[in-house]
Amino acid sequence: MLLPPSLDDWVGPDHPVRFVQELVESLDLSALGITETPGEEGRPHYAPEMLLAVWIYGYMERIRSSRALERACMRDVAFLWLTGNLHPDHNTLWRFFRAHRGAMSGVFKRVVRVATHAGLVGFALHAVDGKIAAASSMQTAQHRKALLEALKRLDATVERDVADIEAAEQQEESGYAMPAELRDPRTRRAKIQAALAELEQAGTGHLHRAEPEARVMRGRAHKVLGYNAQVVVDHDSDLIVATDVSGEESDYAQLVPMLAKTLETTGRVAEESVADAGYASGEQFDEAERRHLPVLVATPPQPDGEFDKSRFRYDQARDVYICPRGETLGFQRVQPPEQSGKSYVRRVYRCKNKQCPVRDQCTKDKSGRAIMRSAYDEPFARQLERNKTPKAKNFLALRKEVVEHIFALAKWRDRFDRFTVRGLQAAQAQWALVCTAINLHKLLVWWRNGRLRWLAAA
Repeated sequence: MLLPPSLDDWVGPDHPVRFVQELVESLDLSALGITETPGEEGRPHYAPEMLLAVWIYGYMERIRSSRALERACMRDVAFLWLTGNLHPDHNTLWRFFRAHRGAMSGVFKRVVRVATHAGLVGFALHAVDGKIAAASSMQTAQHRKALLEALKRLDATVERDVADIEAAEQQEESGYAMPAELRDPRTRRAKIQAALAELEQAGTGHLHRAEPEARVMRGRAHKVLGYNAQVVVDHDSDLIVATDVSGEESDYAQLVPMLAKTLETTGRVAEESVADAGYASGEQFDEAERRHLPVLVATPPQPDGEFDKSRFRYDQARDVYICPRGETLGFQRVQPPEQSGKSYVRRVYRCKNKQCPVRDQCTKDKSGRAIMRSAYDEPFARQLERNKTPKAKNFLALRKEVVEHIFALAKWRDRFDRFTVRGLQAAQAQWALVCTAINLHKLLVWWRNGRLRWLAAA
């Protein structure tokens, strides 16, 4: 070659890496909390804009390891163009990610706001869903049931084993020595009890010492140690408009917080937001009504037998329940949360008629049939009625195709089926980057068509 080649000629005008560079140039890094870190002696100093761009483009290219990013910056033309032919090592890249984990959600929000400003996000229907496995394994976690069983076996056998071994040791010809792990059974017992104390303090039945914020969650086929990684997806644009990661084991308390994040990011919520039965919670329905958030949640099938609660009518004026045979169930007591496992109190109504001819069919409780009522029964009942309308049935039927394929994209196309970082804050940052990359792949088409341009942050 007569003249040195230009990297700029090797990266076309529509290349995704230029898209990422435009995004990063539009960001107000100081507002996101991204600042220049002082360079260490003997190490090159890199601009935070460049390091952030490497991470974002890396996630678009399914490269999420700092070591893999280091290799890409050495030999991939697009990365060489993005870095200006600089070569940050994996330690530099990892330190940047670790120091600016909280900023990744801000980058995600910036992308969504630009798409909203460009009119690409519709607000007719949003859908909510969640869960991703953690980096740590179920097999290496502590489980309350297994620990209690081990403690029980230890208590039942250790005295017998120790006695047998001590007897054998007294016979010189046997040459049998007590194993080290059995010489002091109290040590083993203390370790198990310490593990049980850790579970008790954490308020959970499962705990991984390397990742104490992760929780056991039910997947499609089995239980996994994971985080509750949530998304809200827009039906019209197929964009993710809100994300979050929590250590909550269920989705019951996630509905309103996710809609609040949508409101924070886009300035409004959809005409309807749908979710599966895992989000069905009277508390959340009540909160959604108070905040005027329109929600449609698939509720579990409601039992409708002759003596099911749905057949009992509540008389608000008298504060009693009336059974199908006309018997009255009066208020008996208040049940505190610690007795029910709920987060709220419930009122207990009980039938006192011991001569009722169908008493044995109605209940097995020797004290008589009891009905539990909480402040959230009525919001739940109103949600059941909403779900019966043709519009609600149509929207609920659309839920799967709106949101579930996003997890398919993450898990199968992008090969992200579990977090590769430990800890809740790191998982939140990684999930924000994963969702940002998914959105950028979708927005790339509009950018190439001239319908989307990154404007400098105000």
